[in-house]
Amino acid sequence: MRQSAVSFLTKGMTFEGIIALPDGEGPFPGVVMCHPHPLHGGSMDNNVVVAVTFGLADAGIASLRFNYRGVGNSTGEHAHGEKEHEETLMAMEFLGALPDVDEDRIALGGYSFSTRVICSHKQLYKKPLAIALVAPSLEAITDCPLQSDKTPRLIITGDRDRLANSDGVDAQLAKFNPPAKYHVIPGADHFWVGQEHQMAEKVVAFFRDHLTK
Repeated sequence: MRQSAVSFLTKGMTFEGIIALPDGEGPFPGVVMCHPHPLHGGSMDNNVVVAVTFGLADAGIASLRFNYRGVGNSTGEHAHGEKEHEETLMAMEFLGALPDVDEDRIALGGYSFSTRVICSHKQLYKKPLAIALVAPSLEAITDCPLQSDKTPRLIITGDRDRLANSDGVDAQLAKFNPPAKYHVIPGADHFWVGQEHQMAEKVVAFFRDHLTK
């Protein structure tokens, strides 16, 4: 795996990120992986985000993880999920434009806070061939545009995650048409400490199925 620091621009702001490329020769499929809540310490260096991107590299898939506005060296101010889709869109464009990445095989993933960004903004569904939501809250998936989108979707949670196992989750999952792929990892809570590998294995397999030729 080869990692490099990058930056990209959108809406007058600069965003920092890390590109991870698999060993070998491209062009590789690519995944943009988004981080959890900035006001609770979320960043591109989060354990879940890193576990997924490292797993992707081992599977021959490139990735970009980046800091949302106001996080780390990314400029701007936290927008409470209302505008973070703007940098997510540009991140997908930036990743696809890299010489070692196939712009026609891009996917999108998010964890916790970023699943709400993804679920709330249907502008994000045009480019990715697959979308993975790690530990979304009930609020994130309730009556969201992603429920009726045709893009393959994965939802993965832990059975000890109180945010994802609230009353009403089954009713919301039933509204996904076509159905989303759904996995529950035994013993895992919202933070996945010590169980990142089990989660990442499922997420990477999902992306591999939809991105590799």
